[in-house]
Amino acid sequence: MSILSRCFSLVYEIYCDGASRSNPGEASVGISILKDSEEIATIKKRIGIATNNVAEYLGLIEALKYCVENNIMEVDIYLDSLLVVQQVNLEYKVKSKKLQEYYNQALDLINKINNIKINHIRREFNKRADQLANQALDEL
Repeated sequence: MSILSRCFSLVYEIYCDGASRSNPGEASVGISILKDSEEIATIKKRIGIATNNVAEYLGLIEALKYCVENNIMEVDIYLDSLLVVQQVNLEYKVKSKKLQEYYNQALDLINKINNIKINHIRREFNKRADQLANQALDEL
């Protein structure tokens, strides 16, 4: 690999989060899209009434839709929801019928991306996505 190829990666990083003010309650998603460690886009969106887990799934789904719509075929996605990460990585079964719907949507989108890694990170490393999700909730 040349020095130039190491300097300019084709891999995008996406940090996503879902937030719910109660459980269930008013909910939103926040997404930060980075390329070469620079934020190139953000998404913050209210999603109505939802549980925390539904909000986390919808955050992932919005991130995946962004990838498909923008032809991003190599991406590392980071979430602080261990449940969602382990379900989409086929480590946990989806027991909730409600979550099954979102799980299926996520897998359909994942299968459209050539090289994708979905990773769990601790909440303190997902502050930007959390900030965006909370901004969306605050904009009532």
